[in-house]
Amino acid sequence: MRNLFPIRRPLMVSLLIALSLVFGAPAAMADGLDDAQGAGLVGEKRNGYLGIVSANAGIDIQRLVQDINLRRRDRYKAIADATAGTTLGDVESLAGAKLISVTPAGEYVQDASGAWVRK
Repeated sequence: MRNLFPIRRPLMVSLLIALSLVFGAPAAMADGLDDAQGAGLVGEKRNGYLGIVSANAGIDIQRLVQDINLRRRDRYKAIADATAGTTLGDVESLAGAKLISVTPAGEYVQDASGAWVRK
């Protein structure tokens, strides 16, 4: 049977990542993350995960980052598993680029060398 709505794999992966990011984190967790990112304690890494930017990040921020990263990894793995020919690494890289692109100016992101820079 012919597919009436062909979607290329990268487009489908991008769509799934976007949807998982929109519907992924509970509101309280998102508020804590927004506060931590705004304070320069946490930033978006190129691999699709969060990283601790500042040594001043307390244990609560470290736990928040760990929890969000575990949730992201579960979502990325589900997307990779659901998309033929796509690896977890593919999804992580695409998510990292997407998350960095939507990070507000003034917050930290990793540059190509892995250094933390303000966007």
